[in-house]
Amino acid sequence: MANCTTVFETLTGFLPKNILERAINETGAEYGTKKFTVLRQLNTMMYAHLTETTGLRDIEAGIIADKKLQEYTGTISASQISRANRSRDTVIFKQIFEASLAKLKKHNGIRIIPGSWGMLKALDSTTVSLCISLFPWAEYRDKTAAVKIHTLYDILLGCPESIVMTEGIIHDKEKMKNFVKEPGITYLFDRAYLDYKEFDRYCMEGIFFVSRLKKNAIMKVMNENAVLKGESVLSDKEVILGGQSTQMQHPIRAIQVIDSSNGELFYIITNRFDLTAEEIAQIYRLRWTIETFFKWIKQHLKIKKFFGTSFNAVLNQVYSALTLYCLLLLMHILVGTKHNFLKTVRLIAKGPWNTLLQFQEDLSPKRPPPKVEQKRFNWKQEFETVLRRYKVS
Repeated sequence: MANCTTVFETLTGFLPKNILERAINETGAEYGTKKFTVLRQLNTMMYAHLTETTGLRDIEAGIIADKKLQEYTGTISASQISRANRSRDTVIFKQIFEASLAKLKKHNGIRIIPGSWGMLKALDSTTVSLCISLFPWAEYRDKTAAVKIHTLYDILLGCPESIVMTEGIIHDKEKMKNFVKEPGITYLFDRAYLDYKEFDRYCMEGIFFVSRLKKNAIMKVMNENAVLKGESVLSDKEVILGGQSTQMQHPIRAIQVIDSSNGELFYIITNRFDLTAEEIAQIYRLRWTIETFFKWIKQHLKIKKFFGTSFNAVLNQVYSALTLYCLLLLMHILVGTKHNFLKTVRLIAKGPWNTLLQFQEDLSPKRPPPKVEQKRFNWKQEFETVLRRYKVS
């Protein structure tokens, strides 16, 4: 099978076809469609992401020149791609992404952390800047436009758990309730999500959080715990946050730490009292995982320049990019290579029509046999040996 199956065929084979068919039937997305089906549209977009194609005309030219690619996309024009991206319901591509993500979670590894830390999930958003004249619906601020990708990231599994996209003007706090809702989970987020009323609710419902406190925050110290000297933690206090009108009902911890990179002092706040202050500081540092995810998708997927200007076109492009991310990571895991994820992606992008067997060989090239060094003949030693034998005889 691996002798004839191509890399791109394997990649698209991971797509949840049953979810795709159900979404098409529910939305009627292919009503009146004879040629450019949803699957062909998704294949087209994934190929464009993979090869970092810059525009619709380039996609069209690439399809015309590549007979193998036509088996997955059909022969379609730039205007057909544009129309499909603009008009097809984003619900379909969102459901395909979520189903691909669910498949990825079944295979992805688990980050090794102390068992006492429990489940950790990071919440954050990344902003993709747009041109206000081309994307007037995506108004952001100061006469600019943007879309936001709000993401809940599972730190243990090393992949996003849920994603919601909005116009850039939507504040991060407005989407907290979409993500922070499971008791027993510890959620990590930055200062943009500070909401004292929500923090009180988390305390009542057994939802844990670790965040960073704003510099101008008001807090009343109730108690102070001892900390070990020589660590990054400077103090560990039990506090009540807020002023007269915003004061919290529940005490939480405010742990002062020093940033080793720049010497800055700041407070980490949490409602977890079962861990040491140093452990809380270590947990907060794991927020870098979601930042790394955002950086990766912006650098290696086509989500900074868009093929269409409508809300549908932008969302469908981003969802297709995130679906591709899930499939690429799934393939990287199943191949079992020791190389990093980016090398796997580059090999797939450079050789999508290589066989799976060739792809695996490229990932793990055979090393040439070690050279056998010939021993140099020691004439002096040989002469001395012969001389000794002569004397004995």
